[in-house]
Amino acid sequence: MRISLLAAMILLVMTATVAAQSPKTFPDLTLTGPLTDAQKTYLGVDTNPFRLSEIKADILFIEGYSMYCPICQQDAPALNELFQRLGKADPEGRIRVIGLALGNTEFETTFYQDKFNVPFPLFKDEDYAIHKALGEPVAPTYYIVRTSGPAPELLYEAEGELAKDIFETIMTLAKAR
Repeated sequence: MRISLLAAMILLVMTATVAAQSPKTFPDLTLTGPLTDAQKTYLGVDTNPFRLSEIKADILFIEGYSMYCPICQQDAPALNELFQRLGKADPEGRIRVIGLALGNTEFETTFYQDKFNVPFPLFKDEDYAIHKALGEPVAPTYYIVRTSGPAPELLYEAEGELAKDIFETIMTLAKAR
């Protein structure tokens, strides 16, 4: 009996370890919304709509937000600063930043972008298709996704206020590729 219990525990630990190390795919979302020529160039895309996997980047930092979310509004200046820091730290353009306006219309997405001077591309989700594909997360939820492989791969996910060490986390994951 003791050997069976010990074997079961070892098997459980091994299974949990393998599961923790297994890559988790991230939905290859279809993104749409008004993009400036500069934003298209930043993302390396020339069509609209396009798929997440078409963005020319190794690492994608994604903010899932809502215009009506007070935490999202509070974090907007910090995200703008993060975008600037990443641009300076990554002159090769391997890291990109986008926002997904969970459940927001084009008007709401544009209003948010203008109100908070958001410099990175934001994408509407008025039919909740993105929200559903992501498992209906709360706003805000932040993702770090590797886009350089055969399919987008989730490396990091957190909800709530933007983590103070998110810049370091992004840079560490970018270097680990």
